[in-house]
Amino acid sequence: MTSNSTNETDTLLGYGDLLRFSALVQNRCGLHFPEKRRAEFERGIQRAFAASTCADMDEYYRLVQDPNSGAVHLERLINALTVGETHFFRDAAQLDVLYGHVLPQIIERRRPLRTLRVWSAGCASGEEPYSIAMLLRELLPDVDEWTITILGTDINTEALDRARKATYGNWAFREERAKLWQPRYFRRKDKRYELVPMVRGMVTFDQLNLAEDCYPTYETNTMYMDLILCRNVMMYFAESTTRQIVERFYSALTDGGWLVVGHAEHSLITYRRFQTHNYPNAILYRRADQPLLPRDWHWLSPPAKDKPIPPVALLPVSQPPAEHVDIPVDTQPLLDLSREELSEESDPVEQARDLLDYGRSEQARDLLLELVESRPRDASLSALLGQAYANLGHWQKAEYWCRQTVRLDKLALDAYYTLALVLQHQGQLDPAIASMKKVVYIDRHNVLGHFGLADLYRSNDQMSKALKSLDNARRLLEEYTGDELIPGSGGVTAGSLRETIIRQQQKWSAQMSKL
Repeated sequence: MTSNSTNETDTLLGYGDLLRFSALVQNRCGLHFPEKRRAEFERGIQRAFAASTCADMDEYYRLVQDPNSGAVHLERLINALTVGETHFFRDAAQLDVLYGHVLPQIIERRRPLRTLRVWSAGCASGEEPYSIAMLLRELLPDVDEWTITILGTDINTEALDRARKATYGNWAFREERAKLWQPRYFRRKDKRYELVPMVRGMVTFDQLNLAEDCYPTYETNTMYMDLILCRNVMMYFAESTTRQIVERFYSALTDGGWLVVGHAEHSLITYRRFQTHNYPNAILYRRADQPLLPRDWHWLSPPAKDKPIPPVALLPVSQPPAEHVDIPVDTQPLLDLSREELSEESDPVEQARDLLDYGRSEQARDLLLELVESRPRDASLSALLGQAYANLGHWQKAEYWCRQTVRLDKLALDAYYTLALVLQHQGQLDPAIASMKKVVYIDRHNVLGHFGLADLYRSNDQMSKALKSLDNARRLLEEYTGDELIPGSGGVTAGSLRETIIRQQQKWSAQMSKL
């Protein structure tokens, strides 16, 4: 068995790599990673690089900028960099305020028309908007007689796909309210939990980059919102971008509408147009014509000639205002699942899959290494270990576990696919091609197999075979809708992959004609 040293890596990112990738993602999609989030940034780049057929970081950097084939790989890179960890009813203090004050107030205001609009901006895998849907079902006995819009948006296509499937592992139910309501709103499906249709149908999802000036508009369905939640999202953006986002949120809200942000994202300046409402362990913002600031923020307001500084907004009797609210200065910590947090009923293999999905490859590796000690002939464990080590850039260990998998299971398609990428990263083109061929032999309809084989053939100067593999992938994509995700692709949509293939075919055909 191999060592699990956390310091060893076969692909090191230099400071220059971090600088150029940082500039790239900020220019393309507004994402900003300061020094304190460097480790997270590195992990995301490593994960996306591992899913490519590039031999080194220079080639990968050129690839994501390539006008012909870069769109697919940039999409995958963005997904790897924006893996949001969340769970149902996260941040109990904020949810208590929403349940006990904000949502009842909105309901009372909207009762004459029975319409209500909520936007979860940066919804990740859907737990937040679905939590709001469950709260509304609890608060509204006549909920089905209302016209309720709950919109979940995110830049991460892979996360949105998980949100639409609405199937979750046990660790998504860590909050007490989630555990209490789980039997009411979820049904057991194999080793996971599926949200009931009556809640699932209340939420719609769409891709949206908050850094772009495309909202609020009718086209994006982001107008006239009663409540916007954007928690632990704006830490991905520079301060100037955050201010622009908050201004657009202000325009997207109805008068009297509410904005909820993460604990680490409060700012005296950024939210000055909003009324500021203090609750025990929670601060919320409300749109109004005249901002209402706390007394000790009076220096932000223009000097009043005759009127005193307005007091903090009144709270319901059941929730007295807090004398002091502690706001953490650091961003939300990365997911760190302790053994106590993992239910005894949870399947550890499913836990490992969840960890990999959320970019926590180190934790997945450590959990899998413990499991494989007692289950050395479990091909599913060794396949996941191969993936974890590949995500970390540990090519030799990834190769070992992939080969261990195919020794146990000759039809382990995912292991052959990962092995092909790992061998390519190590400069072993012929063995990489042989492994990728096995992927398409096992599953002739595997789009990624044909697409990957095309890249490998091109790298090996076999252009006619590369074009044939591209054509196979393009024909298989006819079975997909444009916004449908390719399974196992890291969030690549069929539409973007189809466009990339067409451009590659044109470019490679032109190159062949010159030979």
